[in-house]
Amino acid sequence: MFKKRPINFFFNHAKFAGGRHKARRIRLFSQILKKGVFFSGNQVSRLIKNLHSWLDEDGFVTTVASGHDAILLSIQSLKLKPNDEVIFPVNSYPTAFPIVLSGVKAVPADVDKNGQMDIDAMKKLITKNTKAVALVHLYGNTTDIESIANYLFSKNIFFIEDCAQAFGTRFNGKPVGTFGHIGCFSFYPTKNLGTVGDGGAIWTKHKYLYDYIVKAKSYGEGVRYFSEFVAGHSRMPEFQAGVLNLYFSNIEKDFTKRKNVRSYYLQRINDLKLSPFVKVLGSNINSDSTPHLFVINVSKRNLLKNFLKKYNIESNIHYPAPVHLVPAFYFLGYKKGDFPVAEKLSERILSLPFHQNLSHKAIDYILSVVREFYHLQTRRVR
Repeated sequence: MFKKRPINFFFNHAKFAGGRHKARRIRLFSQILKKGVFFSGNQVSRLIKNLHSWLDEDGFVTTVASGHDAILLSIQSLKLKPNDEVIFPVNSYPTAFPIVLSGVKAVPADVDKNGQMDIDAMKKLITKNTKAVALVHLYGNTTDIESIANYLFSKNIFFIEDCAQAFGTRFNGKPVGTFGHIGCFSFYPTKNLGTVGDGGAIWTKHKYLYDYIVKAKSYGEGVRYFSEFVAGHSRMPEFQAGVLNLYFSNIEKDFTKRKNVRSYYLQRINDLKLSPFVKVLGSNINSDSTPHLFVINVSKRNLLKNFLKKYNIESNIHYPAPVHLVPAFYFLGYKKGDFPVAEKLSERILSLPFHQNLSHKAIDYILSVVREFYHLQTRRVR
């Protein structure tokens, strides 16, 4: 019925970014090779200025090797003890690893229908040992950040924002990552602002946290070769920082494109009367989201995924299991049924192809295949 057109998940995103900046990236790489400074040079300094300007110039910014390291170093900067608890959303697979590796007690919380941490569930988990909450702005969306911030501040609990998927998102006009004590960012290639390797950054309003993190990302050194404490290293290469600086030149246009792709998806879902079958995971009403993924909640998810594949449409699942059902985290002691909303979502969510250069024609094709799938399912029921 359909002419099969291959539509990859992030293919055009990477291809377009590479093509648009190819000559500039080659020139940048040659300049860095010629200069011979591969870490902590002009490009990293320039990136920090760009991030300062985008986020909040009253805070402090430092770059690190990855979003994972941003969360790990941020938690370590709080100097928590093994019995101290850090709450995080149970569906945020990548976030769980640095929390556990930091040596604290990881405490997962259930989520709401949009996959964001449920505020009431979080509140019920708070004990005298709760020292921090890591709020993840999954898919580039948000919950009510200000309500969570105000509540945690009133309890003297550290507030960490995981913005790995949400660079560019604003809440009531303010950039995510600047509401809490610390904001963590990832620049993995597929992120809203992604480089051609890996990288991360940390924003904080507190100088004492910033001072610790800067030392912790370089062997605990305040002065070269005179470490004040034992630490590893987490460095962003000059080239990766330089690529991000190139992308900053078009950042507003690129983010507008991402929002327009999402808007067209929503428009066509409505036009094709797919709402009874397709629920789109959304964001708080006060959030101006820069989407990272386009995630839908559907019945017969696995069958739909296979049907899309049949027509050369790639789709993904972010993520196939909540953390407590992943073997590596069985030690946390939870069982199936403990986080019902997240568990149900994990069986129904599907990420459709999404990038800033996805054409209207491609979206029409994707959704026409989705509509055909549910049309066939409805006929079989009859």
